[in-house]
Amino acid sequence: MPDKHDDVVLAVTVRDGQYHIRSLPGIDDMWPGSRDGLFVGEDNWVAVLCGTQWGPLDLRVRKHDAPPGGVDQDWDMAAEWSLDCTDGILNTQNLYGGNPPHAIDVPPGWGRLRLSVRGRQVAQEVTEPLDVAVENHLLELWPEPERHDPAVVHGPDSMARFLRS
Repeated sequence: MPDKHDDVVLAVTVRDGQYHIRSLPGIDDMWPGSRDGLFVGEDNWVAVLCGTQWGPLDLRVRKHDAPPGGVDQDWDMAAEWSLDCTDGILNTQNLYGGNPPHAIDVPPGWGRLRLSVRGRQVAQEVTEPLDVAVENHLLELWPEPERHDPAVVHGPDSMARFLRS
């Protein structure tokens, strides 16, 4: 549902500590490793590494025409990734299906995403499956003329430092 900033808030179901953002089908390397402690993936998909192991997560989606400004310092971490969005659609989905993917229309071509996260460490410390969201994510999207390497633009948070070690 849109809010006063034209953001869309999606209720994402996390399974095994991750959800996926996909632009095209297919996976060449099932788990290529994480250099930033937030993503693993390829040019057509990323798995977002969550503190929540099983349960809901609030994902706010915000589209831009150009790269956004700096990261709000209230977020624990933010990182960026480029995806080949040839078909002009990104899908967010949980690992095992069950819920239909959320389709997000984007301009065809290379797209850049910035994911800002808050509460991953708190969610990771919960031992039972969650009924309510403990962590929050902001997904910002904009078109790019070419692929760029992944980059941490704020942080890393304590979970990322652990995952990269």
